[in-house]
Amino acid sequence: MNLRPLPIILLGLATSACDKAKELANKASTAVQKEIASQTDSSKGGAAAELQKLVDQTPEGVIFRKDLPFPITLEVRSTLREEISSRIHQVSAIDKRVVERKGTRVVITKLERSGDHVRHTLEQSTFTAPPIEGDEEASRVIVDPLSRMTATTKPTTFSRTGSSWKASSSDGFRSAVLSQQLSPVFDQLLVENALAPRSLWFGKRRFKAGDQITITGETLPMLLSGKATGSLVLAFEVTDAVEGHPCGVFSIKGDYSCKNSPNFEGELTDLDVSIQSGKIWLSLLYPIILKQEFDTIQSSKSAGQGGPSERAQGSIKLTHTRAWKAG
Repeated sequence: MNLRPLPIILLGLATSACDKAKELANKASTAVQKEIASQTDSSKGGAAAELQKLVDQTPEGVIFRKDLPFPITLEVRSTLREEISSRIHQVSAIDKRVVERKGTRVVITKLERSGDHVRHTLEQSTFTAPPIEGDEEASRVIVDPLSRMTATTKPTTFSRTGSSWKASSSDGFRSAVLSQQLSPVFDQLLVENALAPRSLWFGKRRFKAGDQITITGETLPMLLSGKATGSLVLAFEVTDAVEGHPCGVFSIKGDYSCKNSPNFEGELTDLDVSIQSGKIWLSLLYPIILKQEFDTIQSSKSAGQGGPSERAQGSIKLTHTRAWKAG
């Protein structure tokens, strides 16, 4: 938009005329500000105007707020994309085998929370393998070998009674197994999926480009939940938005380990991760993580849902985005 100052046409007007001119100028300025604000929305990659107003930013830097009441009704659409090159050791009651796994995995889930009720829907879980030599197809989409569930539009609902979370009984035996496996770690799942705030967050320090912070020891819950150890170095880069939600972007590198990291399918995984390079988007309004782009080397060990145990080692380049919407 090309904005020019209003021309001064007449000088020496009476006081009432000057007041009228000032009033008109103020109205014009307000109209311009509203027009600019209306153009700052998620459709253009920026923060939604109503959320941007809540950001605490000055020329000295930006503060990561944690004082706003956390919404009790939420919808989070999670999109995870992983480029994988790893070797998998699978052990079951009747078999042992080694599998080379190379390809792109995409997992899309929808999470909804309303107070003490959480609904999880696995909408997509696919694995695109590289082409076989001589195959005319550019790639092959196959059943995701990393998932123990088939993508379905049927949701699983979890409800809290007292301090326990239980899956709805409509799925019979599977619900009972999920309830038993996930109830002890369900609060951790809520935090990891941005359905609940992190208990530890930034203080009142303002961040500007180039500022660094090391996350280790007692400060690890800012980024990792559960039983975690390690050290991560963050350097503030810029403010940005994820699906219209204002965030502060840090570069990140370092190493960490997690024990019994859960997912909604009832799997518990031990992880050793080295982040070679990456970025992380942290909300400027609530203590939640909305996006990660990591280039990693990982070792993992997982089991659950009565399937074979797995040990994996290799490289994973991942992008994980959470479209976060308060109800």
